[in-house]
Amino acid sequence: MNLADLRDIVIIVYGVLGILLFVLLIGIAVATYLIVRQIHGHVIGLVNDPVRPTLEELQKTAQNVRVASEFMVDRTVHPVIRTLALVRGVRRGVSSLAGLPTRLRR
Repeated sequence: MNLADLRDIVIIVYGVLGILLFVLLIGIAVATYLIVRQIHGHVIGLVNDPVRPTLEELQKTAQNVRVASEFMVDRTVHPVIRTLALVRGVRRGVSSLAGLPTRLRR
């Protein structure tokens, strides 16, 4: 056996081992994909089970708070603003009719 034959044997063994490694890595990649896909399905199931009803309740609570705040604004804040605007307008009207200086208005 000379050096050329040894070189050919090494090349053949290296090629066969490379093919085996490539097939093994493809198998590992496919197995990893299937495992991740299965885990993803389980996680989605776990998230949808307890979290989704909680999120729906949270949305209902936020809607109730929004409605309550709009009611408070309509029933309390707007009349107070209108009353203050009316009082301020009457004050300015009276002060301009009375001819009071600007410094005394405040």
